Amino acid sequence: MYAINHAATALILKKKQPAAPILPLLISVQFVEVLWVFFNYAGIEHFTISEGKLHLSYLPYSHSLFSAVLIAVLSYIVIRWIVKNKPLALVFAIGIVSHIILDILCHEKDIQLSPFSSKPAWGFGIIDHPIINFVLETAYGIFCCWYFKGSKSLLTVIIIFNVLDLPVMLAGGKALTVFVNYPMLLPTFILVQIIVTWYFVVKYSKRK
Repeated sequence: MYAINHAATALILKKKQPAAPILPLLISVQFVEVLWVFFNYAGIEHFTISEGKLHLSYLPYSHSLFSAVLIAVLSYIVIRWIVKNKPLALVFAIGIVSHIILDILCHEKDIQLSPFSSKPAWGFGIIDHPIINFVLETAYGIFCCWYFKGSKSLLTVIIIFNVLDLPVMLAGGKALTVFVNYPMLLPTFILVQIIVTWYFVVKYSKRK
């Protein structure tokens, strides 16, 4: 799932727990992805390109069920008993796990049970069908905004970012050569996308 729709999940969490600030919720739903970015920078995880398609071939530390649950539990303990922010603790943990659940729907079979075993691995492969992926992701983002009772500006942001993601969803073949030549470009692009979506969702999710 692309950045804007993971970010939209934070709107559901905010609706459920109005006392929780929106920015920490945005961080929670993208925490796994930020780990993936820095693990790619460090060479711990990597992607590959073959047969004109991009594959997230090795991401067991950031994107596994075990890792997500462990990070969620640790975050709950820290926020609940050290930071002492009870309203945020549970929804932050749920936000972390939500990322893996949504990615299982979209990814190829690259979401492992744990970093210690390559099997079983899950992924429904919606990403292999770009138009279906675009429609489902856009519908999900719109639903999150509707559930949150967000403004027209927030809805516009979600729709625009989904439309901007469509060329990326459709990209293949020679268009991916740039990532072969400059492998750090992909994690950098994703990191920038995450930060930009945080900015706009924070800005337009404020209640007047």
